[in-house]
Formats: sequence, C-alpha cells, structure tokens
Amino acid sequence: MKLRMMLSLLLFLSALGFVLNAEKKANPSVEMNLHDFMEDYTKPATKLFDKKDNADYLNKILEKVPDMAPEDQKAEWKEIIDAKLAVGKPDETCKSCHTKFKKEYKAKYRKKLIPIPEDLLGFPKEIKELLKK
Repeated sequence: MKLRMMLSLLLFLSALGFVLNAEKKANPSVEMNLHDFMEDYTKPATKLFDKKDNADYLNKILEKVPDMAPEDQKAEWKEIIDAKLAVGKPDETCKSCHTKFKKEYKAKYRKKLIPIPEDLLGFPKEIKELLKK
C-alpha cells in the first residue's frame, strides 16, 4: 500500500514538473535590472532616434517604463515621460528621470529585477538591424 502511494506521488510530481516546464517554455519571461534594460533597450532606441529620426521604438519603450518604476514613483515617471512625448522629445525623458530619481533608485532598487514586457523582447535585435541600414 505504501509503495503504491509513493509511486502515485512520484508519478504526480513527475507530471507536474513536465507541465510546469512546458508552461515555462511557452511563456518565457525575461527579467533584468533597470540599468541593464536602459542599456539594452533605451540606449539603442535613442541612438536610432538620433541617427535616423525614428522615434517609434523609443516611444514604445518609454510607454512601458513607468510600469517598471517603484509603486510610489509610477505616476511621476509617467508624467515626465508623457510630457516629453507630447512635445516630440522622447530623448529628453532619460535626463529628466535621471535628474529626479537616479540617486534614490540606485540606492534602493539597483539590483531589483523587473519583468520586460513580451512585446519589447525583439526590439534590441530589430533596432540593431535598422541602425545598420
């Protein structure tokens, strides 16, 4: 009886592991700290804007950035970004946020991992290709 229960439990755990592994592969989540996100996503998008006057990627990235802010700063991050996007100066959002939030963010959240929105995952490669053209 104990052997049958142990085998049943083992079979259940194996099946659960298989399902969870399959789900993980189907929904890959990418996390990184904000500094790495800015280096890998925002910096190349700003370069594309500066060189090719293509703001599409930078605007899409910046629209997601407030969601990456600490809860108590989300509204301010959004306000700053929205104001700069409204006047067509997405590249100025970085300096505005850095001036206001960098020291506190660095002190409290430097290592905090943030989820990268799935619709942005291909951007670094796409931006790199556009910069080559």
